[in-house]
Amino acid sequence: MSYRIERDRGIKDYREQLAELREKWTLAFPVNDKDIRPLTVDATREIAAAKGWSLPYTLGMLSRWKMASVYCQSILCYDQRIALDGTPAEMVGAKAKDLASKHLARFAAGAAAKKAAKTAAPAGVKPKPTSAPPFETPPEMPEQLRSRVRAALLRRSA
Repeated sequence: MSYRIERDRGIKDYREQLAELREKWTLAFPVNDKDIRPLTVDATREIAAAKGWSLPYTLGMLSRWKMASVYCQSILCYDQRIALDGTPAEMVGAKAKDLASKHLARFAAGAAAKKAAKTAAPAGVKPKPTSAPPFETPPEMPEQLRSRVRAALLRRSA
């Protein structure tokens, strides 16, 4: 039970803790989306040890970072992961690329559903304006990765 509580607390504290991580590891947690690279598999344990956080808290906090569409796109675009100091680490596995493409497909399907719901909304009802600034466009993906995402979308819709 405390595992779930700690993980949820990490998810909630994401924004505040991300600022701390960016101060300590600027190459691993860049501000610009185009500079984001896949992190090494051991990064979570290293962060937990360095910051004195519990592993569930760190996992929850990093889940928001790793589930962002720009991070998933970096998994698909780059073949090598980086350590917290920015040095090259292990290669990105096929399983990670598959999970990233599935997550991007879910994200695209959700965005399409929202768009369809907006157009189907009655003309008399005004949608609420969003308070968040527009999202910066992520880096271009190679054509073969685009075809992978398209194939995953087609499999989901079939």
